[in-house]
Amino acid sequence: YFSCTAYFFCEYDFARDMIETKWKLEKNIKRKYWAVGAAKFYETLICIALARETNEDKWRKYALQCFEEEKKLNSSELHRLLILETEIDIIIGKTKNTITNYNKAINAARESQHIHEEAIANERAGDFCLSQDDIRASHYYGQAYSLYLQWGAKGKAAQIKKNYLKSGIFQ
Repeated sequence: YFSCTAYFFCEYDFARDMIETKWKLEKNIKRKYWAVGAAKFYETLICIALARETNEDKWRKYALQCFEEEKKLNSSELHRLLILETEIDIIIGKTKNTITNYNKAINAARESQHIHEEAIANERAGDFCLSQDDIRASHYYGQAYSLYLQWGAKGKAAQIKKNYLKSGIFQ
């Protein structure tokens, strides 16, 4: 779960180290640990973030592989699949419906009462809008900030405020 926390705080190098350590350990055991539910969701998000940040094909491949595994799990929540699908679409260049898809993920997370994952979807929507010079970024960051506070993640809310207030995006 250190990798999950690292993902929340955009500490992708640390998250990468944790994921790679897990994979190395799994090679040495007969019975592979099958991450399910939230664990697999965050592992996939980390691979997607690393694909985005590094532009390395290996992380894009891992992201796609993890996403396919996540889709096969019956335990996956709809909002998680929607978030991952939207993120995968971005790294493969399919961005036409990105905001619509983030909104679907946000609504599904809200309906399933996963406030922290609703916050993630809002933050990622804000990141996407910011990368496109779309003024809706401030709305999504504001929503993410409020949701993280409601969840009790004051440090994460402070990080959003600090990172985006200086750019004039955060309201």
